[in-house]
Amino acid sequence: MVTGGLLETMVQAGDFVGFSAGWHRGDVVPTGFAPLDRLLPAGGVRRGSLVEWLSGGEASGAAALACAVACRLAGEADRAGDMPSTIVVVDRTGRFYPPAVLGWFERARVAGRPAPRLVVARPAHDADEVWAIDQALRCRGVAAVVAWPARIHSTAMRRWQLAARASLAVGMFMRPLAAQREPSWAEARIVVTARPGGSLAARRLRLALAGGPWAGEAQLQERSVEIGLDLACGGEAILPPEAAAPRVHERERVACRAS
Repeated sequence: MVTGGLLETMVQAGDFVGFSAGWHRGDVVPTGFAPLDRLLPAGGVRRGSLVEWLSGGEASGAAALACAVACRLAGEADRAGDMPSTIVVVDRTGRFYPPAVLGWFERARVAGRPAPRLVVARPAHDADEVWAIDQALRCRGVAAVVAWPARIHSTAMRRWQLAARASLAVGMFMRPLAAQREPSWAEARIVVTARPGGSLAARRLRLALAGGPWAGEAQLQERSVEIGLDLACGGEAILPPEAAAPRVHERERVACRAS
């Protein structure tokens, strides 16, 4: 069950009613990864939407990428308001890996900005998980909700979509590849695959657009890109040949040295 202390924290996050006042439906936030922005239908992540990250296993890098985009959303909200925004992680099965967000938190500190507020919910049952995601998406001070729902009823996902539209939060859901056969209310579905040439601190990922409820047959054709994800510095890594280890942008090296 979700604890009372956690509920209190989530309610406090929802009290930041002025936080999203500067944002409007349809606002698109760059993800911080230019190839990913080109892949997404809106050219970035649209506030008030849902995104599904599909993968075939635990080590795909999907969760790390979703957390990176969530931190970017929270950082953009911070620049538009008076307080840091909140990321809610609904982690029913213990999959959340805190080092996946530390690089982005440290990057905010080096830049002199408050780090995003992080709330982790650990529901015990499927029903609690659905409820926690729904309530988190309704909070006006929440920039993004990251979760691993294994099974989603279409009615529940529709409720999540409406909740996100109302609060302008973004739902980031890690799903198995088999979920491609299920109906979805997500604006984009992206298949994430780990590629050779990475390391513990830098991941090489292939991203393929797998679907989404937008119009136009041309947009429904699968497209793919590759990105480098640097977990240590919280940024995009330059992609070298697959046989070599990824190098980081020089500006990211400067940020690391400054820390």
